[in-house]
Amino acid sequence: MKNFATNNDVWALIPARSGSKGIKQKNLQKIMNYSLLSYAVKAAERSKYIERTFVSTNSKKIKREAIKFAAEVPFLRSKKNSSDTATDYEVILEFLKKIIKIEKILPKYIIYLLPTTPFRDPKVLDTAIIKFKKLKKYDSLISVHEMDEPIHKKFFIKDNKLKPVFSNLSLDDANKPRQIYPKSYTYNGYLYVVKTKNILKKISLGTQCFPFLTSKTIDIDNKFNLSFARCAAKYLYKLSPKKINRKKYV
Repeated sequence: MKNFATNNDVWALIPARSGSKGIKQKNLQKIMNYSLLSYAVKAAERSKYIERTFVSTNSKKIKREAIKFAAEVPFLRSKKNSSDTATDYEVILEFLKKIIKIEKILPKYIIYLLPTTPFRDPKVLDTAIIKFKKLKKYDSLISVHEMDEPIHKKFFIKDNKLKPVFSNLSLDDANKPRQIYPKSYTYNGYLYVVKTKNILKKISLGTQCFPFLTSKTIDIDNKFNLSFARCAAKYLYKLSPKKINRKKYV
């Protein structure tokens, strides 16, 4: 991977494989008549700073849906990187290795958007991109939101017994008020941005990852999340149709 050049562009890459076990055809499930995939594609298309939008999929059906909403799908993803255990890094790396044979110049940045987080504001994507371009010493930027409770108050179950996540804490410690512990944050799937050159050097998030704070959002990983998202979307639009603009999301 020595002979390649990059410019200052940003490309969106949306992973949308078939074969989800929790929800059949998850990425094609609909909310208010639009597929989860289409929400991600249109959010990228409405960004001011994303030059091109690609979908990585192993499914011809998903490919047709992506193209319907103006995304690019120049090839299908390999079987190896379409399994449950394939990592985001492996998906991005495969995409770059294949696209480099087609394109003469690659983008400097890849913004990765999961279809399972459908309610994105393109302005938030733009803010993240602008921020990351200014962060010269960082390898990546990833979206997070504050957890309801600090991680100090979380547990494992081992031998039918509760065990605090932090081994140096007792059960009584973990049961103390959350206010005494520092805030904890979780990755929420809204977005993350990486540098193309790092991926090609077999580096993903790297050692310097900037936490991009967003509001809490729905991440659809099971049927309950999907039902909740459908109800929430209908309720919000019915409650305030002037404020909740569906075109903002799709």
